[in-house]
Amino acid sequence: MTKTKDNQKKPKPIKKPLSDDKANIIEAVVLSIFDENGPTPKIFWPNDLDEQSGLLIAMKTISLLMGDATYQNGIGTDGVNYFGILPFPDIKLNGLTYFFLIPDIEARGKALAATITVLIDENNKVFFYENMKYLRIIMDKTATLIQNNKKQDEREIIMDELREELIDFTKELKDPFSTKRQIKILLTGLDQAGKTSFLYGIRRKYSEIIKSLPTKGVERTEENVFEEQNSQISIWDLGGQKQYRERYLEQSEVYLYNIDLMFFFIDIQDVERINESLGLFRKILSLLIELDEFPPIVVCLNKFDPDLKGSKEIFKNLEIIADEIKKNSDRFFIKLFQTTIFDHWSLISAYSFGLSQLSPNRELFMNQLKKFAKKTNSDAILLLNENGIILSTFSKTDISGKLFEIIAPYYKNLYKTFEEFKLLDHDFIVSSGIGDESKKVIFKKILVEKYNLYLLLFLEKSLEIEKIEKNLPEFSKNLIDLIHTYI
Repeated sequence: MTKTKDNQKKPKPIKKPLSDDKANIIEAVVLSIFDENGPTPKIFWPNDLDEQSGLLIAMKTISLLMGDATYQNGIGTDGVNYFGILPFPDIKLNGLTYFFLIPDIEARGKALAATITVLIDENNKVFFYENMKYLRIIMDKTATLIQNNKKQDEREIIMDELREELIDFTKELKDPFSTKRQIKILLTGLDQAGKTSFLYGIRRKYSEIIKSLPTKGVERTEENVFEEQNSQISIWDLGGQKQYRERYLEQSEVYLYNIDLMFFFIDIQDVERINESLGLFRKILSLLIELDEFPPIVVCLNKFDPDLKGSKEIFKNLEIIADEIKKNSDRFFIKLFQTTIFDHWSLISAYSFGLSQLSPNRELFMNQLKKFAKKTNSDAILLLNENGIILSTFSKTDISGKLFEIIAPYYKNLYKTFEEFKLLDHDFIVSSGIGDESKKVIFKKILVEKYNLYLLLFLEKSLEIEKIEKNLPEFSKNLIDLIHTYI
């Protein structure tokens, strides 16, 4: 970082970016203070920052955010801080600015107005919106340190640390220049609860489950619902061992901030640790409340293996867990699922439900399925993507909907088998004689733009292939826009 000289001549702003280095999204970091010379860039990076640009940043951030200078009433500096994203078109940048006051008994109003400004290319401003909570935390921390350290050299060290933290953070992003929405999904729970195995099961990497070791710290992976999507989905698999739990609980502002979706895993076979699991769940909810984070939460009652479905003890434990979760989660939207790696559909159902909560179009999807069901006399419809993730469902009754979720994986596997051995004369398979022998199931492959999707239809009375084919073009066309903005 570099400090400016006093009484410098006020230059004019230039019309070019501050830095041509595109290896890092951060173009500049500036501490500006309103002193006897007016708004002045006191500490800045890069060291060769153009003086004209530095002065422009200081004047614009302080003059716009200072307003009527309420601090001059001498009411103190606490609570006087503002965030703002300001455009700097002359230098083709956008800045996230934090306005605050520095106590100074010799200054007018006993305080100096100051700003910390982080600048990026104007085409990358989505970075600010997607990472606002994190940026606010570290900039607020830096402002507090500046307030408590009066010496220039101390402040230079503080601003250097901010710059380094910002650059380290952007290095962790796969594509910091992306205009995509950033989504953070958390997998939490005790060690051995099955978090990593859940992910391997979803992705059908069964051999990896056998070789998997306890997660150390945090493992980050990415998810793509579609090859092209408007979001970058990052999955944080948090290690469940005690030392790692303590770390992410103590550093909740890093690990638990800006969560879009959380999966919490409880090993229902580990009866002795159920209370410990519930205790961790309560701690996480408490920290989320402190951080003002209220993501949807999917609780996986995991390792509910097929041979346990008749166990009275296990069902009693399930009831206890459900009751305890409800007691402590009235401010959250929580859904419970019984999951096991021996039933792939149990994993997909829980995972798909969680992902659906991230989609702004989930109601529009359901409405499209509802309309298609009406036109084709279908009792229920389920829409899957190529990987078997449930994009949306519609059913007239809870019973038919539940039945559909149970039988869907079998029909998908059957279709894949028939397709592999080239036994399909059409792009669908039909099963009749369901229930009272009047209902039929159709599993049909459809092409929506370049994506292969699958429809599972439960027909009430007669086989309506002609109606399905007739209404399918409009249905597929309506899905295109929804898929582009699914997540």
